[in-house]
Amino acid sequence: MRSRRNTPRIIAIGGGKGGVGKTTIAANLALAIGRTGYRVCVVDADLGAANLHTALGVLHPQRCLADYIDHQTEALEDVMTQVTPTVQLAAGTSRPGSANLGATEKLRLLRAIANLDAEVVVIDVGAGTSYTVVDLLAAADHKLIVLSPQLTSLHNAYALLKACVHRVVRKHATDEMHRDLIDSALGQETKARTIPQLLGTLRPLDEALASSIEGTLKRFGVSLVGNQLSAAAEGEALRKMTPLIRDKLMLNAPFIAGIKRSQSLAGSLSAGVGTIASRPNDEAHLAFRQLADVLLATDLSVIRGVDLGEGVRGRAPTVPLWIQRGLEADAAAGR
Repeated sequence: MRSRRNTPRIIAIGGGKGGVGKTTIAANLALAIGRTGYRVCVVDADLGAANLHTALGVLHPQRCLADYIDHQTEALEDVMTQVTPTVQLAAGTSRPGSANLGATEKLRLLRAIANLDAEVVVIDVGAGTSYTVVDLLAAADHKLIVLSPQLTSLHNAYALLKACVHRVVRKHATDEMHRDLIDSALGQETKARTIPQLLGTLRPLDEALASSIEGTLKRFGVSLVGNQLSAAAEGEALRKMTPLIRDKLMLNAPFIAGIKRSQSLAGSLSAGVGTIASRPNDEAHLAFRQLADVLLATDLSVIRGVDLGEGVRGRAPTVPLWIQRGLEADAAAGR
């Protein structure tokens, strides 16, 4: 039985749109963490457009995440491929329709990820703002949002975080009255209301509910990572997202790393090996190692607080309580 303190540190990597380098970040971050001696599992949850295995040099994985999703095996560990002595990969699937997981399947996957026999789990989530993407991202301890200098990247990253926040707000409803209150508050967003303003509307109606939502948002664990940067000024521009996200969405989202555009980075990805493996002294390698150090130094108790549910069959807490309750309610309603 896994104790709470042994639940792996879960790092999910999203970006709102394709082409920002999520897979590159996921592959190299996992390798960097593995090089410190931590046991790492990488999960390619970019369902329907999986390619993380190629970035890690696994051209033809014998098994993939679809085998677990389809109940061909009941143990997520069974689909793992050993990449290095410390890094394992659950390769993704490009099967049509696999990106749309039902509530029951999603909760099963989240619990399996949280109970992997690893010290760190790195999840490469898909693009967009589907419920599957949002829930996989939101359930992680660390949510890394990858930004490129393009304006569309910033817009889509903000849209992804906004979708996450709305999911948090809605899934805190535990009964019909709460759902009506929350839907009423969110329905007023046509007046360009911010999340602090929405909670201000909700607080006089239900102080406990508003405080619970605020507490979850304050420890949501978002960090911004710049990628494909050509100049220092581009990194400074991305840093301006932090106060915008704080003021509009009530999320702390520090800019913690900037990965410069690099020929070695692009070349190693095309060759099917991570930069960490092919060029250990490259500047990009140092950036990934520093990113790994920042994440590993973060106190998980600050992020997790007491917001973890009971898991399954009496196991130690694994999935944030608001997600667990929300998905259980969705499953009961047949959603």
